[in-house]
Amino acid sequence: MVDLRADSDLRPKPERGRSHPHPVKPVAHRMHSRRVGLLRVALPATALVLLVLLGLWPQLRGNDERFQLGFAKLTPNAVENLSMINARYQGVDKRNNPFAVTADRGVEEDPQNGVVVLDNPKADFVTQGGAGVYIEAKLGTYYQQEQWLDLEGDVNLYHDQGYELHTQRARINLKDSTAEGHDPVTGNGPQGRLNGKGFRILDEGRQIIVTGQAGMSLKGAGRKK
Repeated sequence: MVDLRADSDLRPKPERGRSHPHPVKPVAHRMHSRRVGLLRVALPATALVLLVLLGLWPQLRGNDERFQLGFAKLTPNAVENLSMINARYQGVDKRNNPFAVTADRGVEEDPQNGVVVLDNPKADFVTQGGAGVYIEAKLGTYYQQEQWLDLEGDVNLYHDQGYELHTQRARINLKDSTAEGHDPVTGNGPQGRLNGKGFRILDEGRQIIVTGQAGMSLKGAGRKK
């Protein structure tokens, strides 16, 4: 028979002289210990990198300054065909009347002589008589020293006295406020439509002459004069 009153004495008792096992650490505690270990390694490494960068910083700045100094030593003679977007040139003629030459793009063809090739050039000047002249073309060559402007390709000339001329080539003398062309020309004037083998603007802009076998269709008339 089993004595139920002594059931507590049936459980195994720990042996004398043997200690209890260590309790298991929680997971959160282990992760915290791992972070602390990583920080102990990462922080000194980061400090070392910063010290190295501080030591190299003067050399890096020196390289940048040397690059800028080399770029500043470039002279205009070392660069061929300098170009300018929205080129603009201004001046005055021999009687101190202003003129202006503009273009979508200007490329310096001859730096020593000031020769510039222009895309879509436009020029306007005031004649000695006070009339305004506006000229445009597809291409042009501007001679800055001589103040000449050679135009070609759909040359259109407008004179505020009511004249309008169209040709393919023309030379404008901005210094004298004159112009001329030797290609066929068509246009309109106060008296009617005109055409010829060329044209000239003379007497500092006071006279407009159609040269060659010129003709004019008079307004209100059915014949050419």
